[in-house]
Amino acid sequence: MKRPILLICSVILSISTANSVNAPKIIYGNDDRYESTEYPDAVFRDLAKSTAGMVRNSSLTEERGSILSDDSKSTGMFTFNSFRTLERTMNVCNTERFAKQVMLPRCSGFLVAPDILVTAGHCVTNEYDCQNYSWIFDYVKGTEKINKKNIFKCKKIISRKQTMGVFATKDYAVIKLDRVPENRTPLEIRIKGSIKKGTELVVIGHPSGLPLKIADGARVTTKRWNFFYSNLDTYAGNSGSAVFNRKTGVVEGILIQGATDYVANGSCNVSKRTSNSNAKEKIFKITKVKGLK
Repeated sequence: MKRPILLICSVILSISTANSVNAPKIIYGNDDRYESTEYPDAVFRDLAKSTAGMVRNSSLTEERGSILSDDSKSTGMFTFNSFRTLERTMNVCNTERFAKQVMLPRCSGFLVAPDILVTAGHCVTNEYDCQNYSWIFDYVKGTEKINKKNIFKCKKIISRKQTMGVFATKDYAVIKLDRVPENRTPLEIRIKGSIKKGTELVVIGHPSGLPLKIADGARVTTKRWNFFYSNLDTYAGNSGSAVFNRKTGVVEGILIQGATDYVANGSCNVSKRTSNSNAKEKIFKITKVKGLK
């Protein structure tokens, strides 16, 4: 993975992980990202409801009633810092897509059972991450507050692996939430066999920590034993995103790694763009995650 001068921005960005080599990033050809609520296929709009964002507990502030009105009880809503827009935090040009949207999640994850969530192993590295981060659902375009019912704690890490190498690559974490999210259907995952080269893909997650996005226009470009490459338009923050077979809607893998997000364009930054033939977005096969059925 290239290391341009914008590595400094990656350090500043709270959604970056300690192991920055695992951050998925880049635009291949056209920018194929949609707001999750505006995607043209209703099937994937529904699947997006089972995607969550990983947020530091300290980033969420419980809203309470006015002390003056003797109503200081919780309103059931949580606020967050709306100053941290993509433009301000990453110094992207104001013409960049989503520049005014607020960055919040560090990583993405998805439900595979009523209270079981899967993400990338480099997102939840230890018990500290489990205890100090929450998982939020429905962080979509226009969200100004998070409803308490959509915030979940990590109760425990069920399994986790993080190794690198052509044959040794493993990057996943399976966690148990503190309760079952209501009205959210666990995603269907591939349990046997292997995806074919050329298969059309869709990814759902939080690129650069932004409100939930759905991206398509991509295919499997190269296959390896336990992962495959694609030309998905993903960024840091997409780590842990579910990657779907567009035809079947079944989860094929976990987005774990990619190329560089942003490059300088004068005094501000823009998304790095490259050809579809130079695909570097790495997806860990869901069939290689131990303990899933």
